[in-house]
Amino acid sequence: MSHAPSLKFIIVGASTAGLSAAISLKAAGQNVLVLEKDSELGGPARIPTGGVRQLNPPEWIYLVTDVAQEEEVRATAVIGKGFTSYTYEGSDSGRDYIGAHHWDPELMEDAGGLFLQMRHRDILHILYDAALREPSKNSSTAGSVVVEFNTEVVDADFEAGSVTLKSGVVHSGDVLIGADGASGFIRQRMLKERDETLEDEPSGLAVYSAIIPKNVAVADSELKTLYEPSQKHMVTFYQGSNRGAQAFLAGKDEDVVFWVYTPDGLQDGTWSQPAERHITDILGPCDPLIERLAALAQPATGKVVLIGEAAHPFPIISLHAYAIAIEDGAFIGKIFSHIRDADRITEFLYAFEEKRKPRCSVIDASEKEYINLMALPDGPIRVKHVAGMRANAAAGRNVMDSGDLNDLGQIWDNMRDVFGYNAADDADEWWVSWGRLHDAPNASKAKGEDILQCMQE
Repeated sequence: MSHAPSLKFIIVGASTAGLSAAISLKAAGQNVLVLEKDSELGGPARIPTGGVRQLNPPEWIYLVTDVAQEEEVRATAVIGKGFTSYTYEGSDSGRDYIGAHHWDPELMEDAGGLFLQMRHRDILHILYDAALREPSKNSSTAGSVVVEFNTEVVDADFEAGSVTLKSGVVHSGDVLIGADGASGFIRQRMLKERDETLEDEPSGLAVYSAIIPKNVAVADSELKTLYEPSQKHMVTFYQGSNRGAQAFLAGKDEDVVFWVYTPDGLQDGTWSQPAERHITDILGPCDPLIERLAALAQPATGKVVLIGEAAHPFPIISLHAYAIAIEDGAFIGKIFSHIRDADRITEFLYAFEEKRKPRCSVIDASEKEYINLMALPDGPIRVKHVAGMRANAAAGRNVMDSGDLNDLGQIWDNMRDVFGYNAADDADEWWVSWGRLHDAPNASKAKGEDILQCMQE
C-alpha cells in the first residue's frame, strides 16, 4: 500500500456494522469518525436491549484479534446445541411437544462455526472496546477511531462528502458509511435522492423481544426447566399459524431471552425503543410456558423492547444479521487496506456491492424461509410439516432430518457455505484478481455516489 495520507471515513451509527467497519478500517491504516445519535452505546440503559442467536463466523477472529477479547466473546455467550420444538397453540392438556433437533458436532466443527446466544448490548460493547483499543507496539499501519455520542445527523451533502449534526456541526470525509439501520437517515436520504423505493414488502410480522433475569426465572417452577442440563443449551422453539416464539438462555448471566413473532403488533421500532403494547397483549392462544414467560416480562423489570420489520433489509431477529454486519465491516476494511487513493474510492465501493450482494441475497432468502417455516398458516402444508417432525421424533431422529442422504449432503454443503465464508479472504481475492490490476477506475463519478450503505443495525 502507498504511503499517501490515510483516508477519512465517517460512519453514521455505532451499530454492529458500524463498529465492525471501524475496527477493520483502523487496522487498514485509515482514520474513522463514528457518529452515534444516542447518548450511550446501545441506547439508554433504562431500556435494556434484547438477546440474539447468531452464527459465529471467522470474522469474529479477524476483527477481535486480541486473544483476551476473543475469550470475552465466548464468555458472554451460551453455546447453542439445538432446539426442542412445540406447537405455539399448545393442546387441550397443556404443552404440545413435537420433538428435538441437535446440531451435529462434526458438522459444526467441519463448517467452522458455532451458534452464540448473546445479549445485543454485550456484542456492541465488545466491538466498541476493540475499536478504541490502542494498537500494538509492533503495528506501524494502524489508523484511528473516534466515537462521538449525542451526534444526530440531520443533513448530508453526498457530493461534498459531509454530514451536518443537529447541533450545527459539520463533518467532512472521503467516504460516508451509513450504519444507522434500515430506517436511518443515510439510507432514507439515499433512497430519496435516487428516487428509489424499498424492494421488500413487510411480512406483516413484528417481533416482541423480552428478557427475564436468571434470578427471576430459576425461582419460577415452570421457567426453571429451561436451566436443566438437557435443555440449557437448547432453544425452545414454537411453531404456530402466522405466529411463532423462541426462548433461550443468553449472555454470561444466562438470562432468558424470549421472542414472540406476531401479526398483532403494528409498531416499527428499534433495539432502543420501548414497545407501545405489552407483550401479553399480542400473544393470542398459546402454550402455557409462553404465557408464563410473557407474564414475567412485566414493565417493572424494564426489559421489554419491540423490533419491527417494516422497511428492514434483513428479517427481524435474524440468525445471520450480526454475522452479515460483521462480514460487511471486515470486507470494507480489508479492501481499503490496499489503497489510500481517493480517486479509487468509487471503484472499491462498487467492488463491495458486487461481492457482498450475492451472499447477502442468499442469506436473506434462507432467513425468510426459516421464519416462514416457523409461522406457517393453518393448512395441509403445516399439517404435513408437523407430522413429519413428529414421525422423526418417534423414530429417534432429529426432527428436521429428511432421511435422504442426498438431502443430508446438501445440508452439509449449505452449512459450509454459511460458516466457511470469510469476508476478508473474499476481499483479498477481489484485490488479487482485479483491484491490483487497475491504476484507476474506468470512469469517474460524482463524490455523491461514494456512499456505502451498511444495511445492518
